[in-house]
Amino acid sequence: MKRLYYILLVTLLIFAFGCEKKAEPEKELIMWLVGSEAQAMSVTELGKEFTKNTGIKVRCEAISWGEAYSKYLTSIAAGATPDIGAMGLTWGTEFGSLGAMMDLGQSYPEDMIVLKKKIFPGIWGSVDYRGKIYGIPFDMTEQVLYYRNDIVKRPPETWFALTELLKELSKEGKGMLFDWGSLNWIGYSAYLWQAGGDFYDASYSTCTLDTEEARRAMEFFAKLYKELGVPKTQIPIEQGMRTGDFPLAISGNWKIVSLTIGAPEINGKWSIATLPKGPSGKGTAFMGGRIMGIFSQSRMKDEAWQFIKFLFKPENQVTLYRKAWETQDAYLPPNTDTWELLPMQEDFKEVLRTQALDAQGPPPVLSWDDSTMFIDQAIQRVVLTNKNAKEALEQATALVNAELNKRR
Repeated sequence: MKRLYYILLVTLLIFAFGCEKKAEPEKELIMWLVGSEAQAMSVTELGKEFTKNTGIKVRCEAISWGEAYSKYLTSIAAGATPDIGAMGLTWGTEFGSLGAMMDLGQSYPEDMIVLKKKIFPGIWGSVDYRGKIYGIPFDMTEQVLYYRNDIVKRPPETWFALTELLKELSKEGKGMLFDWGSLNWIGYSAYLWQAGGDFYDASYSTCTLDTEEARRAMEFFAKLYKELGVPKTQIPIEQGMRTGDFPLAISGNWKIVSLTIGAPEINGKWSIATLPKGPSGKGTAFMGGRIMGIFSQSRMKDEAWQFIKFLFKPENQVTLYRKAWETQDAYLPPNTDTWELLPMQEDFKEVLRTQALDAQGPPPVLSWDDSTMFIDQAIQRVVLTNKNAKEALEQATALVNAELNKRR
């Protein structure tokens, strides 16, 4: 009897534990961000507000630019990706073509229609891969012209005006420098677009660097170095602007923070302007940045999309901008609705907004990252070894097209 009693008791206990409702595992989104620890912490901190509203925790982890691409590829191969990735502007196209990232346009078409209208068109062009959207812009950067307003009274508005100004400055031993884009495709791209050219045709099916527009842009870019005193070695904008030896400089918007904090003795003596216009009548600048997308392996896709939309809200983009300013990681928000709220000097804001409306990012082409070295080589041969611009560009075109054909 006693034995039966124990058997019944154990049976009841097993039944009771078996029927006990198991607590649901806590939901947590994992996001990897290519950038600084401070930026990742800002996203995690902002995620606490998201958690209050949804019950979903968020953990953002920083990965360095040096290791990020290989780490993402390794995680894809191992089936161990994060839910969300914030990464280089062209990486979404690359990873999406492997089936590793969601096509957000297909999964959330109505949201995408709304978001597209709010994003600067130049950076949107870099994430739209044949109608597929593997990530939306997380932030952006852009080229602008910096100038010492106590030396240069009026910034040049055209290629001709820039040429004449540099001739005058050279008489005093002064000049212009490239702080972002020196002797590489980023610096050349602005002149290519300003001349009316582009890297590829409209369908991205062939390279168009063998055109008259591309040649004209290359010759002008080379002239800046060979005849108009732009240094062929890298000189930081902070140094050039502080001494006044280089009262003109082309660099990214983040140098506003660097100059304000790093060269306080010239505060009030410098300003920014849009890039000079070329033969096309446009002063198009290069635009970069990062995207945020959802990995196909995520088990929390809808929750991840909720968080991406949360980060895209104007008030949250302002919060991230403020934090970035504090750590000198001054990226700009891609959401045009955010700009009215930005805590920024109004004249600077107007220049940056105007330039962002006339700026382009890298093309959404699978072979792009493997092709840029051919363009860099062409630029350096023309500038450093006096190679004919037309011949150098024809050679680059053949190499870029060969790379393009490998990925068809």
